[in-house]
Amino acid sequence: MSHSVDFKDFDEEEDRIYRKNIELIRANVSSGVKFDLACEFVAVEDRELKELIIDDALKVHIAEMHYGKGLSLIDLSKALGVSMERLLKANTEMMEEVIQPPAEHPQKRPHGSEPLTH
Repeated sequence: MSHSVDFKDFDEEEDRIYRKNIELIRANVSSGVKFDLACEFVAVEDRELKELIIDDALKVHIAEMHYGKGLSLIDLSKALGVSMERLLKANTEMMEEVIQPPAEHPQKRPHGSEPLTH
């Protein structure tokens, strides 16, 4: 079941907020904080942007830990404190985003970065 991916075109301030909060979540998780608790530190008023940050942060962890370091999805689920259902959904979305040809998502993500995730 494939879905269309809408890539947000960030302005400079949104780009700064996005990057800062992705790194905040990554740093907290690296310090042993479970994923959802780490996401509570994201103080972004724009609901859509906040949801995008959280979705992308989970996908970053999947890419780094599962595909990059070979950690099983079950072990990643336990380490992050995230249900397997949620992890599998994020993984499927990430794979769909990766395989879509660029013509299908002409808008880009944060300034200067490739749309690796949601």
